[in-house]
Amino acid sequence: MINQILLVLYVIGILFLSLKLKQGTFSGFVISDRNITHPAVIGIAYMAAYFSAASFLGGGGYGLVAGLPWVIWAVFFHVAFACIAFLVAPKIWAASQEYDAKTVPQLLERRYGSQKGKVLLAAIMLLMYTVYLVAIFKGCANLFQGLLGVTYVQGLIIAVIIVALYYVIGGLPAILWISFLQGLIMLVGAVFLYGGLISSGGGADIWTAIPADILNMSGAMVPWQKTFGTAFAISLGLLALPDLLIMLFSAKDKRVVRFAGIYGPISITIYALCIFSLGILAYGAFSQEQLAPYIANPDGLVPFLATSLLPTGFDSIVLLAAISAAMSTMSAIVLVTTTSLTSDILKYFKPETTDDTELRITRMVGVVIIIVSAFFAIDVPQLIVPLVSVSMGVIACCVFVPLFFGLYWKRGTSTGFIASLIASFGSIVLWQLFGNPLIHPVFIGLICGTVAYLGGSLASPTQAAGTDN
Repeated sequence: MINQILLVLYVIGILFLSLKLKQGTFSGFVISDRNITHPAVIGIAYMAAYFSAASFLGGGGYGLVAGLPWVIWAVFFHVAFACIAFLVAPKIWAASQEYDAKTVPQLLERRYGSQKGKVLLAAIMLLMYTVYLVAIFKGCANLFQGLLGVTYVQGLIIAVIIVALYYVIGGLPAILWISFLQGLIMLVGAVFLYGGLISSGGGADIWTAIPADILNMSGAMVPWQKTFGTAFAISLGLLALPDLLIMLFSAKDKRVVRFAGIYGPISITIYALCIFSLGILAYGAFSQEQLAPYIANPDGLVPFLATSLLPTGFDSIVLLAAISAAMSTMSAIVLVTTTSLTSDILKYFKPETTDDTELRITRMVGVVIIIVSAFFAIDVPQLIVPLVSVSMGVIACCVFVPLFFGLYWKRGTSTGFIASLIASFGSIVLWQLFGNPLIHPVFIGLICGTVAYLGGSLASPTQAAGTDN
């Protein structure tokens, strides 16, 4: 009953903040009119939007089958890429100001003078973010099912209603402030779970009870090469996912972005270390018989840990933490997906579309995307982590190459931009279908995208902004 009461209070609080921060203009809805002045809000919201229910549930349980390599590589790459992301963040913010960009495709369009590249990237984002949303909805439904006692489909419906309401009402300002609060809840929940597991396992003695094959860096039930690639692919999103980059766009000045670089990496480090360790630590606190059902379905481990380890009331905090992880990510993804569809694709075909019409369509399309993603999440046979790593990896590769080369290499052209998009997307899809499963498709996508970008840029003349090819 406590879980249900807390959930109701949580939803009421979200809706109140959404109404308070409601925006009436398209610019306010998608980038908060670039008026965010609190570094902690951007830094911790960045963490919350990045770590979804997929990390809380899938990442927490994946160590059961992947063993110690998952902890080592996932924590290392997340911390390293978080630090790099915020070192580059002031330059990304300056570029968004220079080009007056409200979306990442718009930023790259104006950097390269390529409307076709903008539309192509927006279409890739629409497709792959929908896949990503399916994985997050799966995690969210599993969470509600495990901690509220509802059916899987009922859990999906609850998630749809909550996300749709505060997305439609508030836009990016609501998403930022609510994600900031959600991030604080996520950190508390992660620390509670980690501490409860260590305590249950007898403190430092928990390590002596973990089987040797789980602590072997060659991998337990998943080869270390696959774990390495999965961790890298997911972590790469910290550098290039559009739903995170728009949070940098919203900062009022470069000082805010610089100081956000303190809060972001620290919160990411704490959360990653606590959550990604749960799977292997569970072996030191529970028997093989108790863990057997979750080895077959690692996504169900975290709700089991919460209800088994924590006293009544404390497990409710974990419930809110996991819900927060899901909601913060879903709302940010829906925002960038719909704004890419309306601002980047619709206005390409109908440039006369007014801001009021664009805002109205953005709200309506967002609800449609939420419903469609939830519908496809009704039957998802894959584990959350592999599904997320591929969908995130495609988006991250497609953005990373033209964004980072565009920031630091003036020779890049629209030909290179478009070539990198086609090469990154095509090579990842083909490798996923026909390539060696021990080599993650994202590595192939990065290599092919970079080669195509450099080759296309060097083979074509530089172009002035506003032109296309």
